[in-house]
Amino acid sequence: MSSFLDDLKRCLEKASKTPTISQQLAQVPGKLSSLAANGQIGECEEIAQYLGTAVGQQREWQVPFRENGILSHAIRKADPSLTPNILCKQYLRVIGNCVADNDLNRETILGEFANLISCLKEAELSTHALVVMFNLCNDYEPAQIKAAQLRLDSVVAEYLAADRIPEEAVDYATDLLVWATEKLATEQLKDDISVGTFSNLLQVSLHFDEDHYPDYIAICSDYLRDPEFHQKVIVPEIIERLVDLSFGLDDRLDHKDIFHALDVSKGPEKVDSENSNIVTMVQLINGLSAISSTDAFINTFGLHSPVIKKIISRISQPTSMITPSAVSSWIVLGNLSTSDQASIEMVSLHLHETILQVFATARHSSLLYAAAGTMRHLAFPEQNRQILGETRLIESCCELLMQQDPSLRGEIAALIGKLLLNNDHNIRKVVFEHLPKRLAPTQQTDEIDQPPKVLDHIISQALAPSAPLPSTAMKNPMIELGRSIIVMLRYALQSNVPDLLLHIFQRPLVARPIVRLVRQSFYPDARSDGLFGLGLMAQWQEGAKLLIEEIKADEGLLKSIKEFVTERKKEGTEVGVPLGRDHQNMIVLLHGLIKNGADVMDSSMQSDVEALQTELSKLLV
Repeated sequence: MSSFLDDLKRCLEKASKTPTISQQLAQVPGKLSSLAANGQIGECEEIAQYLGTAVGQQREWQVPFRENGILSHAIRKADPSLTPNILCKQYLRVIGNCVADNDLNRETILGEFANLISCLKEAELSTHALVVMFNLCNDYEPAQIKAAQLRLDSVVAEYLAADRIPEEAVDYATDLLVWATEKLATEQLKDDISVGTFSNLLQVSLHFDEDHYPDYIAICSDYLRDPEFHQKVIVPEIIERLVDLSFGLDDRLDHKDIFHALDVSKGPEKVDSENSNIVTMVQLINGLSAISSTDAFINTFGLHSPVIKKIISRISQPTSMITPSAVSSWIVLGNLSTSDQASIEMVSLHLHETILQVFATARHSSLLYAAAGTMRHLAFPEQNRQILGETRLIESCCELLMQQDPSLRGEIAALIGKLLLNNDHNIRKVVFEHLPKRLAPTQQTDEIDQPPKVLDHIISQALAPSAPLPSTAMKNPMIELGRSIIVMLRYALQSNVPDLLLHIFQRPLVARPIVRLVRQSFYPDARSDGLFGLGLMAQWQEGAKLLIEEIKADEGLLKSIKEFVTERKKEGTEVGVPLGRDHQNMIVLLHGLIKNGADVMDSSMQSDVEALQTELSKLLV
């Protein structure tokens, strides 16, 4: 054998591609096979070692090695199940040096890519195998696609999680992981293998390796963009790792920049930061929030689940109460509080008091919005409303209504409406209590004796200009505050509470937010609610007088109402629906105006009202 190796060395040292050299190289695969069959592994190792060194030192041998079958032989034999590790290692050296920056050589061995992956199972081969695969995939898309097909990403993630990747090879492993993930097909991203990969990467990310964890969590956050994937990762172990990761990132990234990116006015898919860590953190927060909104999550986790207990403990700590991860924490709890039982239990755990602290200390609209959404859910059960109203919650809501963010203002307005629903205690606070002195009255309260009541503030905020909402799914502050006033009117009228009605009707602008509901056309249901509210007001003289003042100030109001009711009537007729709620409420409104407002209407207005009443009566079926 030494004679063959010596001849090979002399051949390669000439560094000249002559026919004689090609003939010599062509003998190498057969010689290696023969020696291996005879158990002469040491001799094979020497030959392969020299071949690997030669092509590593002089890349001009890359082509002859391919043309003479040496590369193909090496990749076929680089299989730990067929070849001893000591020889496999040398074959890997041959392969790695042959494919470096050589696409033809790379193409030659793609069919045997799986052999390289199998070498990762052997600790003494893993570094060499990763280097070879790195050389194969670097700037070569076909190899990256093949790696994705063979799920190299899953194998690497599993080995990283098991701490089976040598430290010196982690850079190569990470690059391969990223490349393979980028080439995964859509269906692969949703399969069970990806779930395992995701779980392993979460575990690895928790180590916060400064050089590599940004790549790991970036991959995790990309997985979280797919709603179908959310359903697959609702496993306690995975969710806990995801929560732990978001908590850990809180301590490593700039809160101000993350909150800026989380600003609800931008929307979850419009993160404009150039910092990849910030973008990733936002995606993790949005991903966890989206996962918690699924039925599967709500059915899997409860307030006493370990991970939910961890979340509650975290947001109850002053230092963690206003961190970016608290945004997703409150959304998770808000989604769990969609049942009355859960909401009641959360109040018994004093979570509403924690939210009040957030209201008092946070300055970021994304966090305030998330906490307000949870508080609104806590107000759904009737037995919670008075408990919440006995805190400083209504006062806090008054302050938050003065924020600029329209999404936050809308959520707070919806919270107020829920607090007032069928609750005498909270309605009386709004109607009778003075607005805190630190809250400056707005221009719409100029006609009110000072100091203004809380109701005056609600009226003024309902009439205040508001920026556009980023999503139609969000609450509109003008709509929700107008509805809140209707909630109070309906309670006072149905419960026959004259003192409440008297004080409500003493606010000269109280009808205007309800009129605004009717005059807007974007939300048909809110328009119907507004018509109902006007009908309620018209049943009392004081209310009818306020409505007539609004009709005088807005000459097109009656015409607008008529057009809306007529159109709704037409829609109902087309689908076989009898006289609708809007038509009935319009009849009630006109009847109330004639009965209770005749003494303050001039003859022209009274004639218009009566004519409209007659016209609408003809539509009765």
